[in-house]
Amino acid sequence: MTISSPGIGSNGLDVNAIVTKLVAVESQPVTLLQKKGSQIQSTISSWGTVKSQLSAIQDAASALLDKSAWASRTVSSSNSSAVSGAVTTGALAGNYSVSVTQLAQSQTTLSSGITSGSAIGSAGRLDIQVGQWSGSTFTQGSGSTVSVTVNATDTLSDIATRINGSNAGVSASVVTSGGQDKLVVRGANTGDSNGFQIQAFDSGGTAITDGTTGAGKLAYASNGTSIVGMGLSQAAKNSAATVDGVAVSSTNNQITGAVSGLTLNLQQVTTSPVTVSVAADTTTTSDKVSAFVTAYNQAISAMRNLTKYDPSTKASSPLQGDSTAIGLQNALRQMVVGNGPASSSYSSLSAVGISMQQDGTLAVNSTKLNAAITSNPSNLESLFDANGGSTTTNGIARRIRDFAMAANNTGGSVSNRTSALQTALTRNSTDVTKMQDRIAVIQARLYKQYNSLDTNLTSLNSLSSLVNQQITTWNKSSG
Repeated sequence: MTISSPGIGSNGLDVNAIVTKLVAVESQPVTLLQKKGSQIQSTISSWGTVKSQLSAIQDAASALLDKSAWASRTVSSSNSSAVSGAVTTGALAGNYSVSVTQLAQSQTTLSSGITSGSAIGSAGRLDIQVGQWSGSTFTQGSGSTVSVTVNATDTLSDIATRINGSNAGVSASVVTSGGQDKLVVRGANTGDSNGFQIQAFDSGGTAITDGTTGAGKLAYASNGTSIVGMGLSQAAKNSAATVDGVAVSSTNNQITGAVSGLTLNLQQVTTSPVTVSVAADTTTTSDKVSAFVTAYNQAISAMRNLTKYDPSTKASSPLQGDSTAIGLQNALRQMVVGNGPASSSYSSLSAVGISMQQDGTLAVNSTKLNAAITSNPSNLESLFDANGGSTTTNGIARRIRDFAMAANNTGGSVSNRTSALQTALTRNSTDVTKMQDRIAVIQARLYKQYNSLDTNLTSLNSLSSLVNQQITTWNKSSG
């Protein structure tokens, strides 16, 4: 008779199966610890979402504390082809009546003609000065005199090229008509202080005063009683305009300083006043307010989803029942429905079109908000941005920014909660490792025990066979 045990081993004993089942029983606490660790990790991840949402609302609130968000302006013109404008941050809002009586001009002179492509015929030089004309009197500006050599063999094109390379504050070109070349000289800049004088000299350095001899044809200078040389096509002039009846002018066609933060671009002389309007930039401001509302709504929605309980599936979210998470939601809601600072004429966000909905998110009435931006921007700014030093005297955006910053910073509620969970996760991981090490020892001991049992079974089976053989032998002898 053979001693046996159910199994597939060589001796009828399935050591692996037996040990595996016993180790599985011993491993149940490890499984529970690992499940708990997964739950802790899920909770940490959920707090990471909360932190991210609070950071987003902090950034959106900070954008509303940027003074440029409230000082941004737009400009429009009733006749932009005649007068347009540009504004800087903080320009004074209002409507301004602008009349343009003169555009700025640069001085332009035109010489008499000579046969196209022919040489000037005599040598000399041209001295060019930039300054201001008053009748036939010229006053040189702060720049120096620039001399341009004229050779007898030079064509007007040669002379124009030399003038353009001299950096004299003028430019030159040649126009041809009816077989005649004429030199055109134009001031580099507009404005009556940017006119120019061209004095001509012969090859010996003697001034040419008749304006008809050699290089004298290219002069534009006073001989004491009149202007000789080239003819005047256009005098250098400042622009001239009135802003609300006040005369203003500029060396160019831009008027700055007449209205703080506003630059007027003059493009045409006007026959009737042009209205230039500076207003608060409703788009920039409303976009930043909308971004703040969106960030708030996303934060509230995320926290609501993380703390809810679904009765239909009987499933709890990772932060369901967490008093810290619920407290953050309640605090944010209280801040957005609370009273605004006393420094603002607006008592609450709802007064400017931002109202609480049933699900706790905010909705924006754009018409009401834009009306507040346009009609009372300073009080709207104060509603969000006031810095009174406390949660009741600060603006609502400042309150929420400070709250979100404090929650996320070291020592804040979110930071503390996350740190505690990280500590718990580390402890859980340590416990799992210790228990796995203990189970490994148990597994080794079980293998040793059952392998020994398997060996003993082999010995017993051998003994059983021997006994059976002896009994058989005895039975034969007796018979």
